[in-house]
Amino acid sequence: MVWVVAGLAAQMLLLDNFGFSIATGVLFALVAAGFGRRKLWLTVPLGIVLCLGIWLIFAGLLQLSLPAGPLEHLFL
Repeated sequence: MVWVVAGLAAQMLLLDNFGFSIATGVLFALVAAGFGRRKLWLTVPLGIVLCLGIWLIFAGLLQLSLPAGPLEHLFL
């Protein structure tokens, strides 16, 4: 439970400065750690890639406004 709460807190802190993909990728990795997957060196990049894909779908195709950070600005 601590991993999940830490992930939510990290996402709230990182969202404004680092954007949706990085903040939610960190959330993904910490929640995965809470469920037993402790390989953060693997789950953080995987989470960032998955969340970047989600951001591209929501921001690009659906025209919804999600917080953009430096990674998302590469794809605008």
